[in-house]
Order: sequence, then C-alpha cells, then structure tokens
Amino acid sequence: MLTAGFKVPSRIDHDSELVTWHYLGMLRNSIVFLAVAIPAQFPIAPAAENVHWRVNSLLAPELFGESGRILAEEVGRLTDGAFTIQVHDQLVLDMDAFEALRSGLVDAVWGSPGHHHREDPTLTIFGGFPFGPDPGTFTAWMKEGGGSKALNDLYRRHGLRSVYCGALPAEGGGWFRAPVERAEDLGELSMRAFGYGARTLAVLGTTTYELPGTDIRSAYEAGIIDAAEFAMPSIDAELGLDEMAPYLLLPGWQQPATSLELLVLETSWLELPESFRDAIAQSCDAVSRWSLDVATPRQDATIEGFRAEGVEIRQWPDDVLEALNLAWMEVIEAGIEDSPELGRVWQNYLSFLESYRPANVDFDQD
Repeated sequence: MLTAGFKVPSRIDHDSELVTWHYLGMLRNSIVFLAVAIPAQFPIAPAAENVHWRVNSLLAPELFGESGRILAEEVGRLTDGAFTIQVHDQLVLDMDAFEALRSGLVDAVWGSPGHHHREDPTLTIFGGFPFGPDPGTFTAWMKEGGGSKALNDLYRRHGLRSVYCGALPAEGGGWFRAPVERAEDLGELSMRAFGYGARTLAVLGTTTYELPGTDIRSAYEAGIIDAAEFAMPSIDAELGLDEMAPYLLLPGWQQPATSLELLVLETSWLELPESFRDAIAQSCDAVSRWSLDVATPRQDATIEGFRAEGVEIRQWPDDVLEALNLAWMEVIEAGIEDSPELGRVWQNYLSFLESYRPANVDFDQD
C-alpha cells in the first residue's frame, strides 16, 4: 500500500499544545536539515557584463510576495549590482507563464510548480501534497533525494529549468462555520479548496471550488461555500478569513509545505555566467532561511492572535484525518494509474523517505 510522510497525530487536549505540535515539530526538522544543507553565503565574483531580469511573480504581493523580493535583493547584493532582478507582481497569470517565458515578455517566473498543473499535471506533486513532508524534509527530498532532478526532467520537455528556492510553512487546515466532528460532516460541505487537497475532499463528498483568494469573502457571503482553506495562517489573516468563519482546524493536512521555485528558459539559464547562477543558488538558500527564521514563527504568533480574538482553534479529529489519508491514497493511486510519470516521481519520494533519517536533536537540554 502506498504510504506518505505525514503521520496522523494522537489527540491533543490543549490548544497551546496543538500550536506547538503543528509548527514547532516542523521547525525542529527544518532547523536540523537547513543548518546542514544551506551553506553560508559568500561574495560572487563579478561577470563581464551586467544582466537585468524581469521576473513575473505568481504570488500575490501583499501575501506571498515577500519571498520574491528577498531573492531579488540577495542576487543584487551578492553580485554587487551586476545582476539585477525586478519582480513584477502577477504581470501574467499562471496559465500564461510558459508563453510569457518563451516570448521573452519575462525572463523568469517566481512561484511554485503547482501553478503549472494545466501544462503538465505531474508538476502538481512538486508544489506540496496532502500528508506530505514538512518544509525541512521537502527540502531534503528536493536537494538531496533526487526531487529537483525529477522535477527538471519534466520541465526539460518544455524547454525550462527550475531552481528550487525552499518551502513555505504548513497551511492551516481550513476555516469552518461549524466544527467538523466526523468524516461524514465533510460530505455536507461546500468548500474553497485547491489541487490535491480538493480532490481528496471530493472523495469524501465535499463540493469544492477553486477560487482566488480575493473571491473567498463574496463566496462566503453569498452562501456558495461553508468553509475555505487558502494558505498559511498569516496569509489567511490578511484575507480576513477569521472574519468569515469562527473555527480554524489544524493541522493543514492538505499542504504541510509549499515549495518555491525560480523558473527560467533552459537556454537563459545556460547563458548566465556561472557566477550569476551561483548567486541565484545562494539567494534561494537565503529564501529558505527566511522561511525558517521569519515565516514559520509568524504562523505561531498569528494563531495566538486568532485565539485572542475569539477564534476557536481545533484539531482535526483523528478518525477524520484517517479518512482523509485513505482518500488521499485513492487520489494518488488513481493518478499513478493514469500517469506512469507520476508513478516514477512518487516512487522517488517514497524511496527517499525510506533512507531519510533526520538528525535527532535534544531541544530540552540546558
């Protein structure tokens, strides 16, 4: 039977322990891996000619866009201004990104592989998936376990190259107008959901809608949806999802990590001086550190803020998580039957898990 990296937790009785379980456990794994995998940054030797890139960010500027700005700033700093990146927020939409690269409208695209599921459905798995690894483990798979190679084998057919730039923290598990007590409750809901998470919910009877973040409020107000999941708690707060539904469920089983990438034409990547390619790689490591040092603790603080404002933070019931996990197994098995390529990627991930042994660190020592 297919298995994934996520383990259904035992019941947690106290809200404060819930927050600690959801994010501190992820933080510990990430610290152990990233401290080893991400090297310190060093100045980059200047190239003969200056380079300027227009980058299209598929991530809403006031929500996810901070990561793209960090990448641009680091590249400029490391090259002493010889390689500059100007990030344009949603200059084109995700369905137009490949053509924008090929036409030269933009030099690179900032986002996640899941944005390009219409062009190649197998790319979806590389954006993050239900009951999958936390950001640290996801990064280990991509950087050390063959994930990046498998991803670029897919992109190469489109003449593209992906540079892995870390992973964002876990999403929230969803905002609900009424608590979810049993798996059958999901079959009575209409919910904003996306990607593999939406397909998994649909197995249990949930009616799902793939809505942009800006449309969620109107869908709630019109009674089209009863619940919604969108992103990390800090981003959900920016959208005001806590004003629309009083129950936040954790963990975010549907997306424990969301990977980030810089996507470029293969020819553009090869034309870059090696020193500039090194600058991009080091800058992507800086984004990974930002996700660990800034974005992850921000989720803990946001959840505490929700609690102070009266939001009821609940854990997914164990039997509901088990039902969702079984539904996810149905989804991925059906996907593998339809796509041998997805099967190869999934096997690569499972093989990585069998050999992956994160270092054990005693965080309770004085």
